[in-house]
Formats: sequence, C-alpha cells, structure tokens
Amino acid sequence: MPIGEPLETIEFSVLGEPSPEGSTRAFYIKKINKAVVTHSNQSNLEAWRNRVATEAQRALEGSSWISDSSSAYALDVDFYLTRPPSVQPHKRLHPIVKPDLDKFIRAINDALTGILFSDDCQVIALNITKTYDDDLRPGAHIKAYRYANTCEKPKKIKKEEVNQGPLDEFEEFEDPRD
Repeated sequence: MPIGEPLETIEFSVLGEPSPEGSTRAFYIKKINKAVVTHSNQSNLEAWRNRVATEAQRALEGSSWISDSSSAYALDVDFYLTRPPSVQPHKRLHPIVKPDLDKFIRAINDALTGILFSDDCQVIALNITKTYDDDLRPGAHIKAYRYANTCEKPKKIKKEEVNQGPLDEFEEFEDPRD
C-alpha cells in the first residue's frame, strides 16, 4: 500500500457493460511486404473508454484534483457484470470466466491517462473486483487516490531546541506549601 494519507480522493461510477482491452495480434503479409496489427473488441472498447473518460471529467469538475507527472496514484475499481441468463445465482456466485480482470483494468487505465494521471505507469496500487450485478446495473465504480511522491528532508535540530520540551515552557513559581 502507498505510504501516508492520500492528498486527494475522487470517486465516480460508469454505467454500461464494461469492455476489456482486446488482444492485439500482428501478422506479416508477404504480398504487400507489411506487418499488420489487429485489435479485437475495438468498437465496444472505444465506447467504454469514452464513457469512463467522460465520467472522470465530470467528477473532476469543481475539484482540486491535480494530474501531474510527479504524483503516485492508486485505484479501487469494482466491475459489475451482467449475469448471463444461463447462469443461475445458486450455481455460480462469482464471474470466474473471461474476460480477465487485467484486461478490464488496462481499458480503465488507458481511459484515465491524461485525465486523472499523466501516464498509467504512475498507478502504484490497484484493488480490483468483478461481480455479477444481480441488483445493480452493469458498469464500474472507480475510486482514485493521489499520493505525494516526495520525502521531506529531516529537519536539523539546533542545540538550543533540544531541551525545549513542554515542561520547559512553564515559568517557575513559588510553592505555597513552603
């Protein structure tokens, strides 16, 4: 976990079926003498990223959130998925099927880059869950934390300051019992 208390926290929800970052595949086509990169799930992914970015920008309105390249960030993300009709709640409690959590979080990090943080390499901690949305609508709930990434240098103490404790501040008085 990050050290210290977060400087800032921001929280928002995104409605809609979460879309994972698709796999990329590269092929070399000999006829045209070129490598071609294909992305799976591109259309759903683009719409999901736009929704995440829009909700993040709305959450930032009126806040003092600072997106800089020297801060560290942590994310708590809860994904709520639609339970397929073929999966009964008493047969499977948790969505232990694809898509993987790491593909979900890659899509979130890419959507938030340039909005909540400068680069997703600044994210130092993640807490991620995926659950079925039996009572909720599908989507994601995101909570982001910004941490300072600098250490204060230890303050040098002068000799005169060493003996100044709380008892040294009181004036001497005469004891009335004497």
